[in-house]
Amino acid sequence: MTTLTAVESAFPDTTVTVEERAAQLGRSDVQIHMHRTIHGLDTMHYDAGLDLYDLVLPPARRILAGTDPQAVRYLIYGHALHGARGAAPDTPQQIKQRLGLGNATAFAMTQQNCAIPLSAIDTAGALLRADGEPGATALLVTGEKPAPEVAAAIDTVMIADGAAACLVSIGGPGAQVRSFATRTRGEYYQGLAGSREDFRSAAQMRPKVLWEIMREAVDRAGCTLDDIEWIIPPNQGYAFWEGVLDREPVAGKVFFDNNRRFSHCLAADILINAATLTHERRFSPGRPSMFLATGLGWTFSAMVVVPIPEAG
Repeated sequence: MTTLTAVESAFPDTTVTVEERAAQLGRSDVQIHMHRTIHGLDTMHYDAGLDLYDLVLPPARRILAGTDPQAVRYLIYGHALHGARGAAPDTPQQIKQRLGLGNATAFAMTQQNCAIPLSAIDTAGALLRADGEPGATALLVTGEKPAPEVAAAIDTVMIADGAAACLVSIGGPGAQVRSFATRTRGEYYQGLAGSREDFRSAAQMRPKVLWEIMREAVDRAGCTLDDIEWIIPPNQGYAFWEGVLDREPVAGKVFFDNNRRFSHCLAADILINAATLTHERRFSPGRPSMFLATGLGWTFSAMVVVPIPEAG
């Protein structure tokens, strides 16, 4: 069974308020009010002088400090931005070299935006099972440093700096992946470049599809939504989840704590939130939780994970 053996997150030292970040992004007073009072943002980390590698390497190095780097067979860089705005073609190789992972095959995964970590975990598990090599692992690295004009163009959220990494194994200690359900609605592929009608249609479609994949994921995992301890989504603001995560039986189970202190860190939010819950010991061993992801475009994914009791 695919297992998340370790998960870590990291942020720049510099912290800014909603108002300070809004000034950097050229946001209006009305938008500031929306981000603070409707989406629930307060502070976030942002350092204009930080480059991508300074952002994404620290959580990966923390994980590698507790494992054998020579056992890492795959290095996956999961990122949201793609095309002309995305990572350079050699970014995965650069990460691999800087981490000293000489035995790893390095590649990137994208196109699903902020749902990419779940597909990357599923892919890592499939590759490791196919290889059948005892003790082999895969390292997933997430996080992005978009250009200022790109961050400003994504005006529904405030883009902040944050990165996360996780170590994937087969049958190892940690949290077992019990199921994965995903669905892509390609008619909305234009994302932020879509028409107003596209946005209205997507908003109407989104709650129904989210509920469908949530139920599909728990059915495959052999549990129910009542059994789920935590729903762990990206930090896309409280209002984004209205009509879905404020309904029974999941209301009150959603991990929103990091929304106000980290804002939205592209491609990394779910693993950042999982790292927080892990380090604060808020997962109950043996009880299922759910990663729930939405990626502009639109991809919807749900993954049920269960921390095994002997792992604590």
